[in-house]
Amino acid sequence: MEGYFIKQGNIGLRQIELSDRDAFIKWHNDNRMREKIGVIFPFNNNVFMEICHTSCVAYPANIWFAGCEYDQLIGIAGLHSIKYIQKNAEIAVFIGDEINRGKGIGKVVLHLIEQYAFGILNLHRLYALIYSNNDGALGFFKSCGWKREGLLKDAAFWNHHFRDVIVYAALYQE
Repeated sequence: MEGYFIKQGNIGLRQIELSDRDAFIKWHNDNRMREKIGVIFPFNNNVFMEICHTSCVAYPANIWFAGCEYDQLIGIAGLHSIKYIQKNAEIAVFIGDEINRGKGIGKVVLHLIEQYAFGILNLHRLYALIYSNNDGALGFFKSCGWKREGLLKDAAFWNHHFRDVIVYAALYQE
């Protein structure tokens, strides 16, 4: 496993590459997943290319990673709305194909992002904004030891109705 920014065993995070485009667009345009993660606008090649380029600037607001197992792309992860002075960021972990979910891969990917965010970027707080109907993500963050911080009532709109957003967070622990 070469070319990985950070890795643990057979799972690693690397920069998103052009060869990831088709899977990335497929996963983000899947209607079942769009509802769970709140993707409102369709992803296309232009959006993908913009994401590829935003990680190449100094102090980017968003950093995207390709999550791989045995050099095979299995998901997308990232830090969003990074606040370097306030030392916090929103986190996203997405395992693309259902066959790869529930195997513990997401926990390793989350751990790698935490290592990077806390140890390299010197962030203090990571948070996840999870739609109340995304039971998989709610269970995932709870099982990873993240703490539920609060509820944002009717904070998201999808398919003609509002829904709640639940905030989970983790603080850097020395």
